[in-house]
Amino acid sequence: MLIEGDVHDIAARLKEIDETYALHYEPLTAKFELRGKDDELLIVFPYERMDARMVEHARKTRRERIARIVEEIERANAEAEARAERAQNNAVEDVLREGADRYYAEKRRQGAP
Repeated sequence: MLIEGDVHDIAARLKEIDETYALHYEPLTAKFELRGKDDELLIVFPYERMDARMVEHARKTRRERIARIVEEIERANAEAEARAERAQNNAVEDVLREGADRYYAEKRRQGAP
């Protein structure tokens, strides 16, 4: 269902970004969608209500920003990989430390120097 007018002028503000943009509400999924030229689905908004976040989201995800978006994704992935590697290293250290503690505790229990 095409939304042409709303209280907060979200549909109009989206058209200011790109005149081919059209805001739709899909009753079957209960989602708001942004459609472009030839009714191409561009965005399924993750918001339950129409608000200014839709306009900001549409601006942030424009094709003109693709290089910056890819850069942000790559940076986030690199940070996630580094966190995962640190967590893995910490887990290995903990296992080795625990094993060494058990070994030396057993040695002390047996009376070995």
